[in-house]
Amino acid sequence: PNQQYLILNTARKHFGGGGDKRIKFTLPPIVFAAYRLAMRYKEAKEEDENWEKKCQKIFQFCHQTVGALIKADMAEMPLRLFLQGALTAGEIEFENHETVAYEFMSQAFSLYEDEISDSKAQLAAITLIIGTLEQMSCFGDENHEPLRTQCALAASKLLKKPDQCRGVCTCSHLFWSGRSASQEGELQDSKRVSDCLKKGVKIANQCMDSSVQVQLFVELLNHYIYYYEKGNDQVTIQVLNQLIAKIKETLPNLEANEETEQINKHFQNTVEHLKLRRDGSETEGPSYEELVL
Repeated sequence: PNQQYLILNTARKHFGGGGDKRIKFTLPPIVFAAYRLAMRYKEAKEEDENWEKKCQKIFQFCHQTVGALIKADMAEMPLRLFLQGALTAGEIEFENHETVAYEFMSQAFSLYEDEISDSKAQLAAITLIIGTLEQMSCFGDENHEPLRTQCALAASKLLKKPDQCRGVCTCSHLFWSGRSASQEGELQDSKRVSDCLKKGVKIANQCMDSSVQVQLFVELLNHYIYYYEKGNDQVTIQVLNQLIAKIKETLPNLEANEETEQINKHFQNTVEHLKLRRDGSETEGPSYEELVL
């Protein structure tokens, strides 16, 4: 592994001089190879007492290498590399790995805020950041709290209303299945989840295009059902009934086209699932008796 680190270093120096057009192809594989090398050090930690220092060195090397890509006016690839680095650091658990993982996450956030302006790319990026944080369990609450709050804030500030709605709904999962090193198991913060979904409903109500609005309501209904079945006490049958009524009221007024057909199909599949749950003999899970379909 020590030999491999030197090889990567030399390759990095050579490729680094290749100019902006080339490094976007040559540097990312080096970063991934370095992450794999850090994993190898962890696997062989019994044989090398300095493995933690070496891992730190590798992450510094990766940080600098990704920095070179940012200087070449790239944003989306470096963002992904930082997120992958945060995940890797969280898994390896070397000395002060939490600080390294936090640094990589905050770098990804800075890139998102400063460099990514296209609305589609922004939604994709914030979804990646949320997904990465949801998988990580190395952060204590003093680090996890600001990160998850920042995600919620960023999602609610996306340019387009439908993106905002989808962003905050995705973010709700951080407050439910996210994990912090400060406590055992998932966070399962029912109140914050409910706040995210309510915000989603509020944003969906502000959409002018009625077919987009109904599409969002159907997606929201699916999120609500998910949390209802997971046992979130803030999500009640009444909320599901209200959303279903709202969708049924608006769907028939949409003009007939392929998009409407897809929304209708999505809604019918959801209703089918609810019928099976309501009429099924399964005693497990929450009751659907009061559901109005």
